[in-house]
Amino acid sequence: MKHSRILSLTLTLFALAMLGASLVGCSPAATAISSPTLDTLCGNGFCDSGETSFSCLLDCPVVSFSGQIQTTYINSEGVGDIAVMVAAPQKARYPEGAGVVVVASPIFSKAGRFMTDPDLTSIGLIQVSYLWPGQTDVMTGVQSSGVFDYGGEQSIRILRDVIRFASGIIPDKDGGYISALVQGTPLTNEVGLYAFSDAGIAVVNVFSLYGEVLPGVQYFVGRENPTVDTLSCLEAGYLNDAGQSVYNPFYNYPASYSSAAVNLTYTNVRWDATYTDDHTNAVGRAYLDLDDSGTISASDYILSWRVPVIFGKRTYSVALTQSLLDNGALTLSTWPADLATPEEAARDWPFRQSTSRYIDLRSKMPDLEVMLVFAQEDHVQAAQDKPHIHQAFQGFRFEARLWVRLNPDRVYVQSLMPAAGEDFPDNPANTQPGDWMQIGTYAYPGQGTAVRLVPLAAVAEMADRTHYGRWDENLGQVLYIYFPPTAQP
Repeated sequence: MKHSRILSLTLTLFALAMLGASLVGCSPAATAISSPTLDTLCGNGFCDSGETSFSCLLDCPVVSFSGQIQTTYINSEGVGDIAVMVAAPQKARYPEGAGVVVVASPIFSKAGRFMTDPDLTSIGLIQVSYLWPGQTDVMTGVQSSGVFDYGGEQSIRILRDVIRFASGIIPDKDGGYISALVQGTPLTNEVGLYAFSDAGIAVVNVFSLYGEVLPGVQYFVGRENPTVDTLSCLEAGYLNDAGQSVYNPFYNYPASYSSAAVNLTYTNVRWDATYTDDHTNAVGRAYLDLDDSGTISASDYILSWRVPVIFGKRTYSVALTQSLLDNGALTLSTWPADLATPEEAARDWPFRQSTSRYIDLRSKMPDLEVMLVFAQEDHVQAAQDKPHIHQAFQGFRFEARLWVRLNPDRVYVQSLMPAAGEDFPDNPANTQPGDWMQIGTYAYPGQGTAVRLVPLAAVAEMADRTHYGRWDENLGQVLYIYFPPTAQP
């Protein structure tokens, strides 16, 4: 039985959204683009927590690829059939063929779809995405078998196998290699990884554990990836639903920062059992009782509702979870059923952090090149020194000893955004700010189309650098000018 299917993507964006609505039983009204308000996250650029292409196209765009999509399955040992989507451009980026990019899926939320953002077919590259076990793509109905372990060891093996398929090393379930599934030539020795937010943790893990069996991988583009549990849980600060920065008063750079951890004080952490979250319906929340009143007041630091869910439980950092028990905010007899216990947090977090992994890349992936992409205002983090970017730069550059660039060359941004001026950075590779409190000058303005186009520029630059073997600190001009195919009437 043949397991792959080809989808002709000539439908308009509206038609695709309508199709998706019929697949999940939504009414046509659900396809309207939602507007951001103070009590919804629609419009913040981050697709999660129940948002879909049907409720919020702003955050969860249905990307109309210019080429052709094919879905298939690969078999991952011990798990079963993993659904994979291969999107090929109408026109390859280079005369020799098209580079291949694997887009990693988030590990702390159910995406509910293949990852289609950014649309890498628009710059002439082949895009490979996949579904974690048990997840179904709402547009195609394709589903992966198995049970999801939220970025655990099984997930990392699955990502390894997807990368090996994208690299032309292993076939799909029917014996077909990626070269047989796309028109044109996939450049399987020019493979890149792209990861947004917590998906980056899985990428660092797969490089650390299996880098030696991923010979086709040449580069990684990581966009605003958390690195340690305190940052994944937004405990150092976060953007609230109104887009305002909320700072933890106990996080102070450089005293609270190290390359391995973010050190915070939790002695006054309390639990508000009377609260019900509007986004998730979860009952209770953690807060820092700054005035020691025993109840929430305006002066207290209330932690974000965005808490990673691992095995069905909200999982705060190891330190915060232990402090809830140690200071009596909760007891084991009053512990909420949907909140990870200290034992569970201590069990699950060590594997889902990056800072201890970078050193492995020195031997596992010594030729990897890395670009870290980030805006002046992060999609969820608030700390002004951007500790997640700092830890990643230090890890990739000084522990792994790799080539690392902070944001794409300005000329690549201008190739997609001609109006981009000097407010867009042009940071030479392998350089960092002397004072990380000034990291904002290394970041791009995150408003408007930049949120969508700067990641595309980053991947285009890394694909071109790989194709032409150019690893200058700064380029000054694009290495290849890609002309998309002319739209057919």
